Amino acid sequence: MTSVEPIEFYGSLQSPYCYFALNRLTQLSEELSIPVVMRSVLPGVIRIPDSFSDRSELEKAYFDCDVDRTAQFLDLDFSQANPSPVNWIREGSWVAAPQQDRVLQLYNMLFAASQQGREFQLYAALMRSIWSGKVKNWHRLDHLARCLMLCDLPETLVDQPNRLLPQAETYFETNDRAMNTAGHWGVPLFCWDGEPFYGQDRLNQLAWRIRAG
Repeated sequence: MTSVEPIEFYGSLQSPYCYFALNRLTQLSEELSIPVVMRSVLPGVIRIPDSFSDRSELEKAYFDCDVDRTAQFLDLDFSQANPSPVNWIREGSWVAAPQQDRVLQLYNMLFAASQQGREFQLYAALMRSIWSGKVKNWHRLDHLARCLMLCDLPETLVDQPNRLLPQAETYFETNDRAMNTAGHWGVPLFCWDGEPFYGQDRLNQLAWRIRAG
């Protein structure tokens, strides 16, 4: 039996554009019977901070406008994450603070899920909790435990250190290198049959390419 080339999905917990892609990516996977392989990467402001430190106020204003418009266009529940997964050096900046307890605990959870073959499921559950605006105080342990339960993962995985575990750090560094090798540094990035597709607005092109074979 011929094996099916999976869709590799590189995403971070900080990008609303990754959240915007989830429903359509899942639908595409189901329609074409193609598995999705999750390759979580740390937020860009942590992975490649120099690329974000000098972004202009104009770009930030456009970003805020575009994410609201995109959510409306896709008919998705959306609100800016409160709190943000990443701690900022000041509100409104794209510069990460030195202490990143919250987001690193979440990435330890994702790594644990990856070891049980449930990374995409947990990633999707967390993103919908963080970015839909429907879960107040999404970062509370009971809400995070519910995400784990939805993915058939043990609630005990919510208990994570506030720094990356060595195995987790290696895992996410490997994903980062693989993403760059695939052809881009940003998220969401989808790769199929060695070809990269960057951005949630490239999912139609990805579907076209897969169907063309």
